[in-house]
Formats: sequence, C-alpha cells, structure tokens
Amino acid sequence: MSGRPHDDQARADLHAELARLEHVFVAHDDVSLHVVRSRPWDRGERRAPVLFLHGYPDTLDTWSLQLASLGQSHPVAAFDQRGVGRSTAPTSRDGYAFAHYLGDIEAVIDDLAGPEGQVHLVAHDWGAALAWMFAEQPRYARRLRSLSILAGPHPNLMMRRLGRAAKNPRELGFFFDQLRKSWYMVFFQLPWLPEQLISRQFPRLWIQALRSGGVAKDDPLLRDFDAEGARRAALTPLALYRQALFRKLQPPRPIEVPTCLLVPLHDMALRPELYDDIHEVAADLEVHRLDANHWAHRQRPTEVSGILEAFIRRVEHDS
Repeated sequence: MSGRPHDDQARADLHAELARLEHVFVAHDDVSLHVVRSRPWDRGERRAPVLFLHGYPDTLDTWSLQLASLGQSHPVAAFDQRGVGRSTAPTSRDGYAFAHYLGDIEAVIDDLAGPEGQVHLVAHDWGAALAWMFAEQPRYARRLRSLSILAGPHPNLMMRRLGRAAKNPRELGFFFDQLRKSWYMVFFQLPWLPEQLISRQFPRLWIQALRSGGVAKDDPLLRDFDAEGARRAALTPLALYRQALFRKLQPPRPIEVPTCLLVPLHDMALRPELYDDIHEVAADLEVHRLDANHWAHRQRPTEVSGILEAFIRRVEHDS
C-alpha cells in the first residue's frame, strides 16, 4: 500500500505531460496521418524536434513515456503509421509499399520542421527497419540530425548475418533460435489464416506478447488496452510483412548521421548477434546494451529516456 500514492502521482504527472501535446493530421498520398506534437508548435524553434516512430503492431502510444520525459526539454512528436491508430488506411494494398512509409516520415518532418528542417528520429521494431531505410537514402538522410534505434537491426545486415550463421556449424544454435523467434514473419506469409487468427484471438495474444516482452501488467498500455484498436493495428499493415520477407536485398549503404543503437539483451524477438555488423555502415555510432526485453522503453523507461536525452544533447552540442 505504501507505493500507491507515489504511483498515483506518477500517473498524474504523466497525464499532465501528455496533455501538453496537441493532435493534428498530416495528409500524404491518400492517407491522413495522426500526429501528436508539443504545443504550441513553433517551426522557428532552433532545436530539431524529436520524432518517435513505432513498430508493428503498436501505435504512437508505445512512446508515451518518452514523449512525456523528453518533452520537458525538447520539442517532441510521434505519429500513427498508415492504417494504424487514428491514421487512415490506404485505399489499396499497394499503399503499404515501403516507399509510401518513407514518404509518410518525410511528410511529417515537413509539417514539423518545414521543407528543409531536420529531426532527431527515434524508432523501435519495424519502425526501426523503416528508419534504417530512411537514413541510408541521401534524399531522406538530409532530414535527420540524428538516428536512434531500439530493438531493430538493420534489415540487410540482419539477413546477411543469419546467412553467415546458417553456414557455420558453431552458429547453428543462434541461427535456429532466431528462426524460432521470427516464426510470425513466416506465418504472416500464409493466405487468409493470419487474418482469421488476428480477428479472433489477437487481443489476447497481443497482451501475452507485451507481457512476455517486458511490459508490466500495470503499464498504461495494458491498463487502458483497446482491443479493437489493437486488432486493426495488426490487420491493416500485414502487407508490410508480406513484402518484407521476399524483398530483394541490396548492399547496405553508409549511414552518415550520428547514430545511437540500443540493444535489449533479452529481446523476445531478436538475438543481439543480429547487430554484430552495424559498425560497417554507421561511422558515428554509439551502442548501449540494455538488461531488458523487446519493449525496453516501457520496461526501463528512465534508462532509455536518459540515453536518448544524453545522445541528442551530445549531437546538438557537436553540430
């Protein structure tokens, strides 16, 4: 009982910080993207905004603790990706091509910082995969002041690392364990069955995944769980997974922006070895290994926010 007043105050403080954010919608292609951002928003702000990108099948709510903490010292923003949360879905399956997702990020940056402005991009899970793609293309990389990645290996380097492990008898344990962790990527390639499972069982399975991935049972993500919203967030972007597994891999390109990589050592979905080769593409890189699971930003929010805050301050000081 002694912890209740402290917990209640912490929740009140969180709600107060989040109440300072405003909700706007940004149009891109045929979708309307739901964005939360600091208010009053000032494009003349000299500091680059911190833009948070969520994974699958999360919504922008996954970043609420970091929006609140970093929002005390930086302009912050996050958005629901197309077809998720309060963002609308594209009118055709072609609208889930990677190019459209990258265009969404650029459109939100344009809205936050103007057509020539930059952001500090922070991304998790599948949002991280998109962020790596965004950062390695010169057209988009110029929009980044920095890149921070949590629980999301570089897609091309990850596949190359797995291919190397498959040919090495001493690494077969790692190889098969990662295949086990990635079972859902193969499952999502099946016709109609994933849709049936998600429609009928997903809310229960998603709660189990969050709990297994480090999210506490009293976390607001679970306490205020929206079953229908979670089901929609899982169903609508399935096309993203279905194109990803068979995407032709290109040689990885250099990441020129300062990069912060946060690796959860107990990730339920991703082995730490998948990050082994990242130094080959990211020259200005700092790596933090966390005693945490996949949703480290929910499991250890103070540590994750502190790392991001220190990294962003370092980049701003050096630039």
